[in-house]
Amino acid sequence: MSAEGRRRTKRAPRFTEIAIEAGVSPSTVDRVLNERGSVSDALRRKVVDAAKRLGTNRMLPSVRHGVLHFDVILVHSDVPHFQRINRALERYASLIGPRVTVHRSAWGERDDERLAAFLEHPPYPRHGLLIVARDSDRIRRALQVVNAAGTPVVTLSTDITGVRRLAYTGIDNTLAGRTAGYLIGRFTRQAGKVWIPVTSLDFRAHTERVEGFNQILAEQFPHLDPLPPVEMFDDVERAYAQLHDALRQHHDIVAVYNTGSASAGIRRALRRHPLAVAPVWVGHEATREHAELLNAGDMAATLDQDPESQVLAGLQHLMHANEELEQAPEGLTRFRVVTPANLDQYTLVI
Repeated sequence: MSAEGRRRTKRAPRFTEIAIEAGVSPSTVDRVLNERGSVSDALRRKVVDAAKRLGTNRMLPSVRHGVLHFDVILVHSDVPHFQRINRALERYASLIGPRVTVHRSAWGERDDERLAAFLEHPPYPRHGLLIVARDSDRIRRALQVVNAAGTPVVTLSTDITGVRRLAYTGIDNTLAGRTAGYLIGRFTRQAGKVWIPVTSLDFRAHTERVEGFNQILAEQFPHLDPLPPVEMFDDVERAYAQLHDALRQHHDIVAVYNTGSASAGIRRALRRHPLAVAPVWVGHEATREHAELLNAGDMAATLDQDPESQVLAGLQHLMHANEELEQAPEGLTRFRVVTPANLDQYTLVI
């Protein structure tokens, strides 16, 4: 056999040989070449360089980093918004490939201390953080620790005050509130009060929506009097009880602006206390439940914040920060105004 033929049939070096050449264990070689776990940059470079010297005939991993670990922090909730976020995460994480591991976890809305401990002391090297959380002092302090570690942070759906972040990929919630106020102002035919149920004022998204809503009513529709926002915590029974009481106290409620969920409770209360003119109701999210309310005439419009696009943009920002994507997305996610007239344009998955 010719020398050229012998070179072509030369066997590939085994992991043990690469390990000896690199001065590491065979298990470290396995983790690096098969990208099975976390290895320091220095060891990774040693293994890859040794494999190259020995003429390894295989695609070698990047020496910049091994497997990237992205943490996605969500609120523990079964409302449609978080169901859609979870579905989008499953879909996009499967498309990213083996070089990125997306770790999802959901925390109680007021479980700040345990969440903060997790943020400050991750159980693995963290290369990116995508987070939905309360705008609280404890969470802010924890995120400052994450900032100090050099981990890129992206806020999703609701921003967090005073945190150095790579990006916020939600919608402009103040503008969404102004849009809701404009719709209600244009649709409402008489003066009166507006009842404003919110998920929780601990989340910046909801405070911004209320602020934007009140701004435009004061500017353009002074005949509408917004009542102080009432927290529902996405609880149907709580929403029903609160609106039931509000309708007994105020017989001039002419509109409802719901910044969150619990629409079934609102509908039940409105039907139990029929007013001479049905209140104009604007909500949030394009869901099957809201499609039914729109088609039945209970709800005038709903604003959808496109959580799928928010998730995609968030992951793209983290990929770009880790040099796995050439260009990061620009701008905020655009929300959509959904009415009975354009409802058929949307595929409702929840």
